Amino acid sequence: MLDAFEHKRPLLQRESVAAAGRRVQVSLDFLQEKSTQIGALLIMRDAESVRRIGDEIEMSRRLSASGRVTGGVAHEVKNPINAIVLHLQLLQNKLAQLDPDTRRHMDIIGSEIHRLDRVVQTLVDFMRARELHLEEVDLRRVLEDVALLAAPDAEQHGVTIKRDMPGEPLPIKADLDFIKQALLNVVLNGILAMPHGGQLTISARRDEDAVVAEVRDQGVGIAQDVQDKIFELYFTTRKDGNGIGLAQTYQILQWHYGSVEFESREGEGTMFRFRLPLAASGLTPEHAAGSHAETVLSKPTT
Repeated sequence: MLDAFEHKRPLLQRESVAAAGRRVQVSLDFLQEKSTQIGALLIMRDAESVRRIGDEIEMSRRLSASGRVTGGVAHEVKNPINAIVLHLQLLQNKLAQLDPDTRRHMDIIGSEIHRLDRVVQTLVDFMRARELHLEEVDLRRVLEDVALLAAPDAEQHGVTIKRDMPGEPLPIKADLDFIKQALLNVVLNGILAMPHGGQLTISARRDEDAVVAEVRDQGVGIAQDVQDKIFELYFTTRKDGNGIGLAQTYQILQWHYGSVEFESREGEGTMFRFRLPLAASGLTPEHAAGSHAETVLSKPTT
């Protein structure tokens, strides 16, 4: 930059490493009015933020494209599945005296058809437009409710849930059921990532005009070669997983104009970070202290 100033030559965008290893994109241009130089414009961008925004745009594009394709395909597949189920039942009724081997094959066919139907219905539900019932809530209360909902699973796996909450309310505008589901998916994944027990930490804080919540486990971590896939629908690293939970979490955060990201190291654990817009609060500490822990949620996990 000093050379560029000295020779009055623009500096094309380049990336350098600043303090604490943060990568910064820098460019310099000179401003002129007629033939007189009147100033200089120095632009500095956080390269990591630029890349993260690019990744989020790409994920949104993938989900949107998947929605357009799978929505139509799912509806087309449902009709023949229903017809096959109906005719299979009629065939079983007509062939009353089936030998055991034939009946076993027909039972397997019926079971697999019903499994396929559940997969298709999941796609339909995932891509269906949802109406959000927004209300102003305290994120601390939401996290407390999620911790209570996850407590039986944590106890079963020898996991201790630690809470780290600020003293003041953290107001957000959210659909309470959906935002709880998004957080619960990650909390349950964190518990399952610690098969030999450990500590799961749930924390929250205010960050300028946003509210940030973090869920940190001491589990096995996420392998480097699959980290770019974990928010994709039906991608899972567990034998008993269904690959819906984290895709659902990502989708719900998008509905709320928020974001979810993670940091993970194999053998050390994973931290998921949720960012949501801060609401112009009318909450008092007493109002924020109410509880909705009785909300019944499903437990899809990846």
